[in-house]
Amino acid sequence: MEKLKKRIQILKKKRPGYEEILDFYYKIKEEQKRIKTSLNIKPVLLKKERKKLLTQEGFPLLQREDFPLDMEASVTLFQSLCQIGRKANPHLSEQVRKIEEALDQKRIDLKELLKEKNREKKADQITNELGLDQKVFIFLIQNSIQPSIEVTVEKLRNELENKTWLKGYCPMCGSLPSLSLLREEVGKRYLLCSYCGYAWQIDRVVCPFCNNHEQDSLHYFYGEGEESYRIDLCDQCHQYIKILDLRKMEAPDYSLEDLATLHLDLLASQKGYKRPVPNPWTF
Repeated sequence: MEKLKKRIQILKKKRPGYEEILDFYYKIKEEQKRIKTSLNIKPVLLKKERKKLLTQEGFPLLQREDFPLDMEASVTLFQSLCQIGRKANPHLSEQVRKIEEALDQKRIDLKELLKEKNREKKADQITNELGLDQKVFIFLIQNSIQPSIEVTVEKLRNELENKTWLKGYCPMCGSLPSLSLLREEVGKRYLLCSYCGYAWQIDRVVCPFCNNHEQDSLHYFYGEGEESYRIDLCDQCHQYIKILDLRKMEAPDYSLEDLATLHLDLLASQKGYKRPVPNPWTF
């Protein structure tokens, strides 16, 4: 957390307009870190057939609903995040007030929601029924269960051989990537899962969303003086992904760097490209 705090201070000096959201980010991460030390996560028992499907058929190791959750810790964290949200921007504060009111009135059963196999679909239904901001509600849910998910990923990391995967979706859970990373001196490229945070290697020149390898239709741009951050564009599917060049920067938290470069997402959008997995911190 100390490295994260120092990095946030550096980013705030570089980009004063991000100060409020960066402070909010740190508070959320601080709560997640605190709760993570007390988690009780049941081990996932992998069947041999599942690993066979992974290597031969391209199936992920787990489905999202397979991740075990520490239910009590997730509910406690949800409540803590709501407290942080009350002191955030007016929109978030108002949404938290409505969510807490619905919880008090038993119109939302948080534990039952977290147990749902299709959690996001159920959350969509709840937000429509109660007139809540879908993005805010999903954000609070996902950040409440994130520590539990991370613990399972850490336990299963050795079950995967990411050098042979080379696909545009996560070998751990099947989700799309949120970011791309360039590591090591030769600039090996990795994708970072938007759901579980697992990173796996992929070809250097390819669109992860449509598997386009044609160099003439793959482009990139970066902001002036920001060569460590790059936006990769694909002219075939008109989608983009942000790249962090870790050879040129020290980044203790990849999502933080994504958040601190929202202006690059805006530029990509203005050029007519879409991000398949929107940044969850924008609401």
